[in-house]
Amino acid sequence: MRNFVNLLMLLSVASCEVESADEGILDDTSLSEEEQSLSSYYPMAFARVYAGGTLRTYFNTGGAVSVSHTTGNYTVQFAGLSGSGGHVQIAAEGTSNVRCRSMGWSGSPLSASVQCNAPDGTLADSAFTILFFHYSMPSPNNTEALKAYSWVTATGSVPSGYDYNSSGTHNTVAKTGTGSYTVTIANATAINASMMITSYGGMAGNVCSILMWTSGKAWIECRDRFDNLVDSSFTFSYAIDYVDTQQGGHTWFDGLAANSVYTGVVPKWMCSSRGLTGSRSGSLVTIVVSGELGSWDGGPFRRASLVSRYGRAGYCKVESLSNVEGATSTSTTNVRCYTATGTVIAVPQFTFTQVTSDWGMAPC
Repeated sequence: MRNFVNLLMLLSVASCEVESADEGILDDTSLSEEEQSLSSYYPMAFARVYAGGTLRTYFNTGGAVSVSHTTGNYTVQFAGLSGSGGHVQIAAEGTSNVRCRSMGWSGSPLSASVQCNAPDGTLADSAFTILFFHYSMPSPNNTEALKAYSWVTATGSVPSGYDYNSSGTHNTVAKTGTGSYTVTIANATAINASMMITSYGGMAGNVCSILMWTSGKAWIECRDRFDNLVDSSFTFSYAIDYVDTQQGGHTWFDGLAANSVYTGVVPKWMCSSRGLTGSRSGSLVTIVVSGELGSWDGGPFRRASLVSRYGRAGYCKVESLSNVEGATSTSTTNVRCYTATGTVIAVPQFTFTQVTSDWGMAPC
């Protein structure tokens, strides 16, 4: 059984999902548990949820997914997975300026809580994507860290059960001031990597962003809904693409384009065509992932896009995601970003990661 492999480089493109008028896709949740378990290497799941609390689509190595909802609050349950440790990332979807954050995950089966708020902090509904993955910390192995994640508390501590680094050495965090944190990713050298951040708990409206990163370090900033620096918990993840990972792609959109120095795509085969481009029209950014991507068994090929604000703390939303299933497939993700107070950012910068239901980079 091929359970999930490369943290967020769970990269990919294409899907049988088709855009609907409700800024989403048709529900295609018929993939069997057996089919799902054959498409990734480690415990992993993602779900796209409509604002009203119904399930858009999902992929889960453990089985089925269900959602419960009251205004602004969602609980997503993933059968067959455990919430002891692991990692969660969330991206709000839709055209409103409502933002979403993680309120925690626990239990077996895994139950993950999401809360969405208007810029003034009141509860409000929003579509969103939630991603879960779980690795077991290995013994120290003195190899380059290819993937890592941490749940960081407001005080800058990292609970050991929620910290992972593929080199077997724990990540560390230094709190350098109010709302300011430096994450050190042990033994990480690559700068071309998927970087994601999600605000966790705390006051309604808190947002955290990646200010910048370099080899082995990422600087994080958190602000409240009034745009003041504030101590806040968050989840952070890092991964580079390499053999035996999920199909997909990642990039840093630098305000003008998908920066080629920070872009990677994992296609179905090592020798497959692949591409990722980004462009901006006004404040709306369009990311296109293309190439030979798709299902290994002819079943549904599912995909989700996640975005994290880069620079002064704010947030970004996936306004729409198109999917075309086929041997050669292209997806288009539209993204808009906001300040901590909910104002549209004219020239946005953000990190982008696309995840899918099938592994890639098979030998040609």
